[in-house]
Amino acid sequence: MPDSSAARPLHASMTFRVFVSSTFNDFIAERNALQEHVWPRLQALCLRHGARFQAIDLRWGVSEQASREQQIMQICLGEIQRCQEVTPRPNFIVLLGDRYGWRPAPEIIPENEFDAIVAHLSDEQRDLLDDWYALDENAVPPEYCLLPREDVAYDDWIEIEADLHDALLQGARAAGLGEEAMIKFERSASE
Repeated sequence: MPDSSAARPLHASMTFRVFVSSTFNDFIAERNALQEHVWPRLQALCLRHGARFQAIDLRWGVSEQASREQQIMQICLGEIQRCQEVTPRPNFIVLLGDRYGWRPAPEIIPENEFDAIVAHLSDEQRDLLDDWYALDENAVPPEYCLLPREDVAYDDWIEIEADLHDALLQGARAAGLGEEAMIKFERSASE
């Protein structure tokens, strides 16, 4: 299917939204340089041509409440989709370095996958998953949802999330889940 965004005329209501993705800790200087030197020049260029420029850098865009409610990936993916819908290409920039990046605990796991995973885990690992995932029987098909971290401090959550990730990955591999299902267990947020 041809890319229709390339044929769009530039007009006053045109907005260029560009999502910036990277591992946060090792690209602070680069993200700051973009914010200080590049984005203002792109804003000025767009204004000269009757358009707007918006850099989407979620270092500042995800609230503590959204983080506690385990909504970070959903927010990021929603913003990427908005950039793709509103803006012709390019609408996404990824900065890659030596770190693989954050592997979030999946927000949602289909019930059949979750059941297959827990069948291969120790009692301690099952208890951990039971503490952090709840079955949503209203979803069709039913799915397990990651619970909000409520009063768990971020530093404590990092360790819990790493344990969740390790257990889920171990169980998913042992269960022989397919390649598509494994994406949420194996890949980083950046990937």
